[in-house]
Amino acid sequence: TVPSQYPPIQSIRVRFTKCENENGFIITSPDADGTMKVQNNSIIITCDGFYLISLKGYFSQKLSLRLLYRKGREPLFSLNMVKIVDSVTVAYLRFKDKVYLNVTTQNASCEDIQVNGGELILIHQNPGGFCVY
Repeated sequence: TVPSQYPPIQSIRVRFTKCENENGFIITSPDADGTMKVQNNSIIITCDGFYLISLKGYFSQKLSLRLLYRKGREPLFSLNMVKIVDSVTVAYLRFKDKVYLNVTTQNASCEDIQVNGGELILIHQNPGGFCVY
């Protein structure tokens, strides 16, 4: 076998299916092949660079949803009073960033929200830069 010249591309696909009042949407990674990890309900960024980010989901009631990555920075996504989300963006993320969801509801508790097809995907677009594993 010939060793790979390039590091594996950093990627992860997580699902969010339930909401807890203290933690918001709980993200889980069913894909054992992903090269990125979930820790404390956040996706941990270990490599600097551009990431393709896809966020999808169908909710039982309207809610406000933000996808955050660093304190003091604008959210990657900020969607107000939506029942459906199907968004894609590219963002520059750095080592030590943590990507996580924040949810706000009008009249219901977070635990009353049902989610279908809740999925968040991150794919590093320019491997070979600064990484800490």
